[in-house]
Amino acid sequence: MKLTPTTKHCKICFKEIKIDDILRIFDKDICLCSKCQREFEPKFINFKVDAYQATALFEYTPYIKELIYKYKGCFDYELNDVFLNMYFKELKMRYSGYKIIPIPSYAQDDKTRGFNHVVEMFKNLGLETLQIIEKTAHFKQAEHKARKRSEISKYLVLKKEINLEKDKVLLVDDIYTTGSTMRAAINLVEKLNPKQIRVLVFAKTRTIPS
Repeated sequence: MKLTPTTKHCKICFKEIKIDDILRIFDKDICLCSKCQREFEPKFINFKVDAYQATALFEYTPYIKELIYKYKGCFDYELNDVFLNMYFKELKMRYSGYKIIPIPSYAQDDKTRGFNHVVEMFKNLGLETLQIIEKTAHFKQAEHKARKRSEISKYLVLKKEINLEKDKVLLVDDIYTTGSTMRAAINLVEKLNPKQIRVLVFAKTRTIPS
């Protein structure tokens, strides 16, 4: 049987990705060329946020930093599919039955950007998303030292109280640095008595800024 080649384009470098029909059956959602795939260097870093199990898919390298900046800072929505592209099937299996709680952005920042970058980054997991935490002010972590970052808890509130006693929840974010934002979110979610809490972030810094 003669295979008909199918052409797609890498969402990062825009070069053609040629996939024959038989491969497309298994990788129909592929959106990265092999060169860009190699740049990601997955780590699957396991760590703890207080008592809770957490996983970071990547180390926060200069390449990852630039990619997130293009997506989040330059409003390049088309990059939303690239972050979990190679691993979303594995992650869907790992977190089957969980409900996602994304770390929020300030509403005005989402409005300016045109989308919530964390929600869009993790939507391909196909899990129910509960946007129940609200950020009440523009408090950008990257603009502050570690001691100041701990004040993030002042700006995160529950905007909707629901019963999570029967639910396993997965808190997700793009970047993990000092952990102060994630801890503040966990403190809020704990009040809803979920059955289980786990954490998944796209990238984690190697060292904590002072």
